Amino acid sequence: MIDEPRIGSGAPLHSARPGEPQEGLPAQPSGEESFVHVLKDSIARVNSLQSEADKTIQEFSTGQEGVTLHQTMIEMAQADVSFHLMMQVRDRIVKAYQEMNNMPL
Repeated sequence: MIDEPRIGSGAPLHSARPGEPQEGLPAQPSGEESFVHVLKDSIARVNSLQSEADKTIQEFSTGQEGVTLHQTMIEMAQADVSFHLMMQVRDRIVKAYQEMNNMPL
């Protein structure tokens, strides 16, 4: 049996048409805008991980209390893995672009 939405249940009582913002919800960006947004956010996260790793390395090398070798190595590994993942994604995007560019019309 399918439950009908009730007032106060959090489920919308009506659905908006695609592309039309629902009341209380932000408008959904187009596909291109959301792709660019995801890429920018991903690059910012990788940059943040790199910055955190650099900060931890400096703190460890200056002998600050509370910063362990294990913590430093883990943050360096996370930054390294995220950077390599970003490079793989970049390579795949470039490859897809080149394939599309070489398609006959």
